[in-house]
Amino acid sequence: MALIDSLEKFILSIPTARGSEWPALEPFANTADGTIQSLLTGSDLYTYIEALEDTSVLKTSLRNLIAFQTYRDAIPFVDLIQTQNGFGVVSGNNIAPASRERVERLMLWCTNSIDKTTDLLITQLMDDSTALAKWTKSKRFNNLTNCLFVTGIDFAGYTKTDGSRTDFLKAKGQLLAFQKNELSTLISADYLAELIAQNRSNTLTEVNSFIVEICKLILVKLLEKDIDEAKKLFNNLGYMFEKKLTDYPTYAASAEYALKISPAYENKLEYPTFFFGM
Repeated sequence: MALIDSLEKFILSIPTARGSEWPALEPFANTADGTIQSLLTGSDLYTYIEALEDTSVLKTSLRNLIAFQTYRDAIPFVDLIQTQNGFGVVSGNNIAPASRERVERLMLWCTNSIDKTTDLLITQLMDDSTALAKWTKSKRFNNLTNCLFVTGIDFAGYTKTDGSRTDFLKAKGQLLAFQKNELSTLISADYLAELIAQNRSNTLTEVNSFIVEICKLILVKLLEKDIDEAKKLFNNLGYMFEKKLTDYPTYAASAEYALKISPAYENKLEYPTFFFGM
């Protein structure tokens, strides 16, 4: 059963749609419902939220998200009707059709609302241990939480952009590359994996929470190509590790740290790996 299956439920999220005909919206609502369930919540979390009280924050956010996506997808078609001679526009005798600009602004509002509501829902899920446990069963969960930034709202706090979820998703590929190629070299792949695991389960320790903050700053500076600031942050992080290594046991036990503190190779005659130089 879809979370929104009637006009009455739809207008709880978009009151201005009261004059709509539900049959015109229903196909888009079903598509939005299925898409969000497949790409965001997964079936276990969706079923859990569906069973909550209608006034619960999770159910309200999910219902709003489905409604905003439904409206955005439906707007270009709700006043069209196909006839034997082609497509026509449905209009009432006392209602003038909206201008193209106003329709475009409405669609932009829907898109922005989808961004904000998706981030809001994710934030609420991270704060609800039962819902989060359900969400982890989704095949998409790991991909949605594999970056130290999980929402556009979080990303916005560190960047010079508006920081919408759309902005974040456009940058996510580069952020993941920086995590893998730069951060994992500095703090070790094992420690980075620990930070991501704690971040996605909302269980960051105080020490690790501080490290994540610095790592996020590094990622953004690399994204902005501010290499000097990124290097300063890299150096500060390295100094912190050296100053109190016992606070970072995963890093201390890593192969990357072992390589860092290993003595430089010397080409001595008695070594079996000795080679002649030219």
